[in-house]
Amino acid sequence: MKPGTPLGIERVSRLHCVAAMLVLGRLTLARKVLLIQVGIVLLVAGLISATVVSVLARLVEEQAGERALGIAQAVSLMPAILEAFGEPDPPATIQPLAEAVKQAAGLSFVVVSNRDMIRYSHPNPELIGRSLKDPPPLEGAIPEDDQRPLNGESLVVQEDGSLGRSIRAKVPIYSDPSHASVIGAVSVGILVAPLQDRLAARLPELAGSTLLALLLGSGVSFLLSRHIKGQMLGLEPAEIAALFEQREAMLHGIREGVVAVDRAGQITVVNDEARRLLGLPQGIEGWPVREVIPDSGLPRVLRSGKAEADQSTQLNGRAIVVSRIPVRIRDRLVGAIATFRDQTELEELARELQGARSYADTLRAQSHEFVNKLHTIAGMLELGWHDQAVAFITQATREQQQWIDDLPARIADPRLVALLVGKASVASERGITFSVSSRSRLGPTNGLSEVLATVTGNLIENAFDAVEGQPRREVTVSLGERDGEIRAEVRDSGPGVPRPLIGRIFETGFSTKGTRHGPRGLGLALVKRLVTQHGGEVSVRNDGGAVFTVRLRKKVAKDASGFSRETTATARDADLRADDELEARIAKGG
Repeated sequence: MKPGTPLGIERVSRLHCVAAMLVLGRLTLARKVLLIQVGIVLLVAGLISATVVSVLARLVEEQAGERALGIAQAVSLMPAILEAFGEPDPPATIQPLAEAVKQAAGLSFVVVSNRDMIRYSHPNPELIGRSLKDPPPLEGAIPEDDQRPLNGESLVVQEDGSLGRSIRAKVPIYSDPSHASVIGAVSVGILVAPLQDRLAARLPELAGSTLLALLLGSGVSFLLSRHIKGQMLGLEPAEIAALFEQREAMLHGIREGVVAVDRAGQITVVNDEARRLLGLPQGIEGWPVREVIPDSGLPRVLRSGKAEADQSTQLNGRAIVVSRIPVRIRDRLVGAIATFRDQTELEELARELQGARSYADTLRAQSHEFVNKLHTIAGMLELGWHDQAVAFITQATREQQQWIDDLPARIADPRLVALLVGKASVASERGITFSVSSRSRLGPTNGLSEVLATVTGNLIENAFDAVEGQPRREVTVSLGERDGEIRAEVRDSGPGVPRPLIGRIFETGFSTKGTRHGPRGLGLALVKRLVTQHGGEVSVRNDGGAVFTVRLRKKVAKDASGFSRETTATARDADLRADDELEARIAKGG
């Protein structure tokens, strides 16, 4: 298809549009904005210039018409003109007067004619005495408007005449002031070409103003594009969209609740985890955080501008760990962000980490102990001390076997037994005397095995740290049950807990120790929360060192006979009390 056809032209136009889009697509946003704004400024400047020229031309023509009409009316009232109509040779008087008026007023022509349309004056003397109805050279047909002044009308028109296109005012000439009869007409004309030349002479001024406006508009557009680029941190729309998608995926993928507010305290961001933890509905963005989350603490951070890390609080009936930070852009506070984490989940993680650490410490201690014993045995064998090597092996085996044989007989929970055996190896490696009270007796824990092992393990680790560096390093564990209540006690020979700190010892993040062994303030807080969650209690007192006591109520469970295990435990408690009394009498010697 040829470009000359309509469809061809449309296709070429489409190709031009596609090419323009491709070119714009390769430009940065700032340059796109600059080009578009410059184009708009150029278009507006062109439209304004064209409008101004058109309005000026129309005004000039209207003013010329009004001027011509006024002069024509003045000529029609001149006494000399009226008297000349009664003379034998009117052109002899009227032509000089018309030429004088034309020269004085700067007109193109002044034509006076009688009622028969015979010219009495004309810039071209050859046309004087000829009729307006005759087709003169270079003038063409006479317009019908020439008849209207003879009917008593005054008018202003643009016509093509023998001198060119002109603005003409045509008025009737009356025989007397009473306008009784029309005796002729006056036609005053101003050529359009000189008016256009005068207007064209002013166009450079208009073009200069337009160019100045274009330059100013381009400068403002450039500054605006720079400002937009700065506001967008130099990023392009595609990059901003990618960052937004990544932010949304990150916010809704993390396991921490996130709530952000602006400087006025209105919510701007809420992720899915925050809605779950805090029970928040959809569509709360834009609401004041005070109304939605009264205890969020974000208004306080907005006032102080200070961060708050890992604070425990109760929100929506949950134990939550909250961190709050102010948000600043170019050292200006613009909002705040709070992160929320379920404290139960944190404690579960801490418990798992504590278990892994305890297991690793146990393996390390046992490995270290066994390596030392193997070195001793190897040395004895090299020296030929076979009997001593056998005796050493027997003694080491007996010590380890004593723990293995003794504890299961008194403690029915395999997890606790394994924990205590492992802690014994750790204590031996750290040079600590670790023992389990001979009075310890504990039956099945009825679902409390994991909790009891976690609590006891944390208390033992805390005791090991407490006796570190002490002249006497001893840790003793007592386990028992009475009246359906499990009782675990961990006693150490350390310095004890200062009395003013006893009330704070179980707070999250609080610790009387340094950071040599890693983060502090989680173990005892975990103990407190686990015990409280299972309806128990934990306490601490000083008695030659710190003594931590945990009490947990056993869960009621039926045994094979149909009786509750709690009832069976009560009978066992009576036996234990009898054993305790017997040991006490033996200790007193009677």
